[in-house]
Amino acid sequence: MGNLFTDLFSTKPAEEAAKAQAQGFANAKTDANGVLTGAQTNADTLYGQATTPFTSLMDSTGRGSAAYGDASGANGAEGLARAKTLYQADPGYTGGLTTGIDQLSRTAAQRGDLGGGNTSGDIIKFASDYDNSKYKDYVSSLAPYLGANANAISGYAGLKTGQAGLDTGIGSQIATNDWNAATGTGNANAQAALAPYGASQNFWGALMGGANMALKASGVGGFAPGGK
Repeated sequence: MGNLFTDLFSTKPAEEAAKAQAQGFANAKTDANGVLTGAQTNADTLYGQATTPFTSLMDSTGRGSAAYGDASGANGAEGLARAKTLYQADPGYTGGLTTGIDQLSRTAAQRGDLGGGNTSGDIIKFASDYDNSKYKDYVSSLAPYLGANANAISGYAGLKTGQAGLDTGIGSQIATNDWNAATGTGNANAQAALAPYGASQNFWGALMGGANMALKASGVGGFAPGGK
């Protein structure tokens, strides 16, 4: 009899069940979030390794792209001055110019006009044409850097976008796990808090049931023994 009344009126089972549920939710959250955090760490490491080549490409192709901006005039007079200094510093430029002028001088000497006006004009024209030709070649050689730099930037951006999407998804799942655990724990605690009301209801139900049985046995209140 004592066990029956203990089961009917005690809140301890509900409280213990609430604690067990809360602990279960906490353990599940910790385990799931641990797996997600580990996966995110591994993914971030792999993304970092994958972006390294793109950062190197962006750096190298970026310099070529900037040089093209100088040579094409996109960076103004200062850019053009830098471009002129850069391409004229190429040993091939000086060597070709010197070779050409020497050839013109030898030709002029052979015809006896080394110091003449025609020779000076020929040298000036050759130097100008040579410079223009070399400059065009220089600009053309830099043009591919524009596309290469754009591709490197696009590849890098794609990887970072993928990493951000993964991080956002994992963060959202962790937040969901936290919310589910908090909600489950709150519901379990609420059930435990309502346990006294259930115990009271059990008590009064049992009490009224016992009273009815007593009345029925005594014949009081219209309850005749033996159903009479």
